[in-house]
Amino acid sequence: MDESGNDDVLELVLERVDSHVSLIRAAAVCKRWRRAIADAAFLRRYRSLHAPAVAGGYGYGVGDRRSRVGPVFAPSSPSVVDARHFSLDFLPGGAASWIVQDSRSSLLLLCHWEFQVFPSFFPDMVVCEPLTRHYRRIHPPADLADVRYFWQFCLIDGEADEVGGHISLSNFRVLCMFICRGFMHTAMLSTGSTWSEKNICHAAPNFYSTNYLGRAGGSRYFCVEGRTLVNLDCSTGDFMSSALPAIEDLDFDQETCNFFVTELRDGKPHIITMFRNTVKVFTRLDSGEWVLAKSVMLPEVTHRLPGYKASFFDSGQDILVRGPGFVILSPQSESWLSAESWKYSLDLETMEAELATCDLKPIVYRCELPWPPALHAHLDR
Repeated sequence: MDESGNDDVLELVLERVDSHVSLIRAAAVCKRWRRAIADAAFLRRYRSLHAPAVAGGYGYGVGDRRSRVGPVFAPSSPSVVDARHFSLDFLPGGAASWIVQDSRSSLLLLCHWEFQVFPSFFPDMVVCEPLTRHYRRIHPPADLADVRYFWQFCLIDGEADEVGGHISLSNFRVLCMFICRGFMHTAMLSTGSTWSEKNICHAAPNFYSTNYLGRAGGSRYFCVEGRTLVNLDCSTGDFMSSALPAIEDLDFDQETCNFFVTELRDGKPHIITMFRNTVKVFTRLDSGEWVLAKSVMLPEVTHRLPGYKASFFDSGQDILVRGPGFVILSPQSESWLSAESWKYSLDLETMEAELATCDLKPIVYRCELPWPPALHAHLDR
């Protein structure tokens, strides 16, 4: 298309570019294309039409959190994304000093590894953007005298900016869930301001009856008192509650809860139950009803794997790692701290099993490319 072409037509064509990476490449064609792409109104429209570009994710090998091995980045497309650009070696003390608590868009929320040992103290904490190698420290709330236990930290979107971005190093919030006098409380930190109290579904549930179930579809899920499903919307920071579905396999216990929430390839929340060596996947209909989507008996899908023993299923299974669309399991009779223990992964989409090795790095914390793309500084080149 030449310089005399209609700019509106050019923008319509560019809006159909299929990925953020291709859009950046298109901006290098000529000054006219670069000016069109760098326009705030165009970037806002493009953002609304296309899913974020996922660079890859950060995960841990089995047992890595206990052995102080830092999070490892796995690119979504090794031929396109260079994993070296997503190293966390720029953080104070290096990558091994930090544990990922949450991820949202291109940001990671990390706590110092000592938080595992001393959860009664507010941890050394940073929010960082790996690709740009920038980070910001998170300072604790002012009054922590009565806090006994810090439980969860979550990244929450800020206000949308002019190019359609909802979260960046200059535009993020952090939600802190902590225990005070035996009850759960939350506080929200907005970038550049102080912490403020926030309600959990208009109540402060008893900590000892609250269990974290997992993440799915941009939300975090909790079970309160064995009967209420609480949803934290990480776009708004709001809590919503509903009754847990009447699923006979649900067995809530603070120590041995046998169900959790995750997402599959459809990006929607699913409840996964493990009961008597049977795994079931429940999906939620548009009406809000939860229905059984698929189920599998673990002995049947693992009996062809090397090292299988029927006795492995006499005492149930331990969940070692769980992530979007998968779980890594080991028989309760085996020591999961041992490199020789029998571990296997179950794909919750296909319900197929395969052996899991200690060097497996499951992608748990997704990382997207920053938005907007860094084009403005190059307009006149």
